[in-house]
Order: sequence, then C-alpha cells, then structure tokens
Amino acid sequence: MSVMFKMKNPIFKAQDLYEMVRLSMIEYFPYEATDIEPWDVMTIFLQKAKRLDIEIKNEPEVRGLTFHGRSYDAYKNGEKGTYHSPAWYVMQVAKWSPRDFGQLKTEHNLMRIWLRENDYVKDNRPTNKFLQQEFLVIANTAE
Repeated sequence: MSVMFKMKNPIFKAQDLYEMVRLSMIEYFPYEATDIEPWDVMTIFLQKAKRLDIEIKNEPEVRGLTFHGRSYDAYKNGEKGTYHSPAWYVMQVAKWSPRDFGQLKTEHNLMRIWLRENDYVKDNRPTNKFLQQEFLVIANTAE
C-alpha cells in the first residue's frame, strides 16, 4: 500500500509554494528568509504575484489574525470569483485561521528543504539558479 501525501491547504499547489518562498527570499535578500511568518509570505505573494492591495497580520495578544487593504475590502465578502482570479484568492484566504497558516508554514518549510536539496538555496540564501527561475515547472505524469 502506498502512502499518498497531499497538500494540506486547498488553494495552493507546489508551483505556488515555490513562487511564495522565492518572492519572500528576494524581498528579504540578502538576509536569511527562514523565519518569515506564513502570513508575511502570503502578503508578499498576493501583493507581488497577484498584484493585490492586501496585508495579513497576526497579533495574537491584540486582535489575532487581521486582513487589511483595498483588495481585501473589495473582495472579502464576495460570493463568486473566477477560479484563481485575484478576487478568488482574497475570498479564499480571508476565510483562513491561524491554524491554516500553521499548515501553510509547514508546507513552506518542506519547500525550503526541497530547494536546498536541489541547489536553489545555499546557506539559506537564494542561488543564481533560484533567482533566475521565476516559476517551478512540474511535468504532469498523468498525461
């Protein structure tokens, strides 16, 4: 019997995780980007890759998980959104809890391990390979 591992979050695929981690490492370059919280990584991804005006923060002692920005205000209560459109991303992420972000952090860490093992990252900093490869391409084995 084979063990099947599946992404814990229902929204993002491995290619998205690659882009999230890559953009956050570039944002913090030349500093190490291993301790960036998942809501910060998500904010960078939504702002840079999806061109959204949104900021996600977690202030557990004050208000907990909060969302701000024009895109959030415009899309947060939407009923529909074209699949994987900017509005759709905001509507999906706006439903997340700190637990969901905890699962995302686990997946970010797994992606970082893969990046180290495949020479995309060395000493917790991006290599030229990582800086130049904007997207991760994974062959579809079902075809």
